[in-house]
Amino acid sequence: MKRIHYAWFVCLGGSLAMMATLGLGLNMLSVYLPEIVQKGSFTNTQASWITTVRLIFTVGTMFFVNQLCSCFGLRRAITLGVTLVACSFFIFAAADSFFLFCCATALMGTGYCLASIVPLSLTAGRWFHSRRSLAMGLISAGSGISTIIAPTLITRSTAAFGLDRTFVLQGVVILLFAALVWLLIRNDPAELGLSAYDDRTDPGDAAQAVRGEVRHLPAWQSFAILFAAVLIGGPIGATFPYLSTLYRTEGYSEMVVAGLVSFLGITLILGKIVCGQVYDRVGGFRGNFFAGGLLLVGLVLLCLAPTGSIPVAVAALTAYGLGLAVTTVTPARWAGDLYGEAGYDRAVRSITLANSIGSLIICPIPGMLADRFGSYVPAYGMFAALMLAALIIIQPIYAARR
Repeated sequence: MKRIHYAWFVCLGGSLAMMATLGLGLNMLSVYLPEIVQKGSFTNTQASWITTVRLIFTVGTMFFVNQLCSCFGLRRAITLGVTLVACSFFIFAAADSFFLFCCATALMGTGYCLASIVPLSLTAGRWFHSRRSLAMGLISAGSGISTIIAPTLITRSTAAFGLDRTFVLQGVVILLFAALVWLLIRNDPAELGLSAYDDRTDPGDAAQAVRGEVRHLPAWQSFAILFAAVLIGGPIGATFPYLSTLYRTEGYSEMVVAGLVSFLGITLILGKIVCGQVYDRVGGFRGNFFAGGLLLVGLVLLCLAPTGSIPVAVAALTAYGLGLAVTTVTPARWAGDLYGEAGYDRAVRSITLANSIGSLIICPIPGMLADRFGSYVPAYGMFAALMLAALIIIQPIYAARR
């Protein structure tokens, strides 16, 4: 019987890291946000700034994330990131002011950066010479698993034990994930005397993939790629934290919203795995249409939240969850397709940084629009327009380089 390549165990470790940092961390912030607002008597604008502070520290850390990964090693950096996210929940439990809530999200943003897209894309790049998009899809699917289970558990735990004790419990759970991540992830195959996973039959193809030269794009194309990534940053970074608040403000009950977020977790898992397969099978150009088009449809349907229709909400979250693979799978794919293997590490960081800058710019706006119009629907209309503009920009560049 053929042994399972250790690369897939590294993939499992990356999935657990995403489950802890994105699934139990950032994604659950949207579930907690209404309770945090109520606890602190915050305005919608203050709620936006709690999320914005997280983004500021994510962006700030991302400028140095490649250097930190080189200094500490990928294994230590990712484990440290998960641990910092756990510590942020302990601060949430003790917080009694707007400042302390911002401190907690600052720590969460730093930890997320150290244990998410860039380090895990670099890890996949070292362990996988083929099936890399599938690997990133499986890694990022971890966030969807926790999104299925956690919202209902958090809602019940908050009702039974209170908000602060729930924060502490979640921090302890994430610390356990940090231990598992440390056990599974290794910096590169050489540590175990292995070579990277490659299922291609021609060894010359694999060697060429490793030796590949940096592709020098015209300056205007590089600028356009990063600008498209900035535009996508709004839809992928600022939509999720407000989903619960969107449906709660439109009259949906607390348990219905928790159920919708749990359902979204299922579509997140399917979307990231399916989109990884689609990118590997049909390439980046068609894969962008698939993932980006689904996300665009989901954002448009989210604008119909005021109808009060649960089937429409389910359809919206289905398309939105399936298309949200642009958060994790797409940056690595763009980096490999447009910049080549030798430029992969730097390009992953640059594209992901552009995503985060876009999120940082956009993130305060939904709360401001909600204070002005009494609804988050105008913000989701804006997100849909940004997603459409990003596709219009990136696809001609892909077409020119096919």
